[in-house]
Amino acid sequence: MTFQPPEASKRPNTRATYADFITRIERLCHTDPGARAALRAGLRRDLDHSRTRAMHRLLTPRLPEGCDDKTAQAHYTVAALIAAQPRHAFASDQEDDENAADEQGTVKKHVLQEDGPDEEAATPEPTRYGPSFGASLGHAVMAKGASMRMSAAESRINLLTRQSLRGIHLHLPGAVNQVRTTSATIDWGQLLADLVDWPYQSGRISRRWLQDFYRITARADQD
Repeated sequence: MTFQPPEASKRPNTRATYADFITRIERLCHTDPGARAALRAGLRRDLDHSRTRAMHRLLTPRLPEGCDDKTAQAHYTVAALIAAQPRHAFASDQEDDENAADEQGTVKKHVLQEDGPDEEAATPEPTRYGPSFGASLGHAVMAKGASMRMSAAESRINLLTRQSLRGIHLHLPGAVNQVRTTSATIDWGQLLADLVDWPYQSGRISRRWLQDFYRITARADQD
């Protein structure tokens, strides 16, 4: 059976949907410790595992309408990875984002009241790609005082990029834990997009992860 990628014209809207999903999960983890624990229990579990039962109530209303099991699994995995972070990893950022959004909304409303609607103003389109997980691993190696050695990170990225769909879901948590020991960040929205696309574009995604990783770590040889 051949899997077909989503139509290119739908990708910007899809990425906006992924970003909204990430925001909702981070907010849920910040405000509801019980939900956070339930999501965290789903690490490395498939959709039918007994430990994912509590996740269905939390995630089903937040999944794309009519999504298949592979797409659902990608969302479950990323939700579990977010929930498995230390609470301080996302709590302060979430509050800052919400405060910034409130301030921007107030300023925008004030400007529109003074100047009227700007018909030429348009919402900027999202870029095609965000930072890949390969970039995150690269930054983890390059981070000041990082405990991750180049050899360990290189072994990890090569292991990940050889994985089947099931394998990538199983091995990601360990790799994410390695990144968390450093100051490097993870673009959850892009990781979600890559997991959704993995069944039919794993080769392209793997190449991008490897290229991003080596592009960043090559700086060590240049310094």
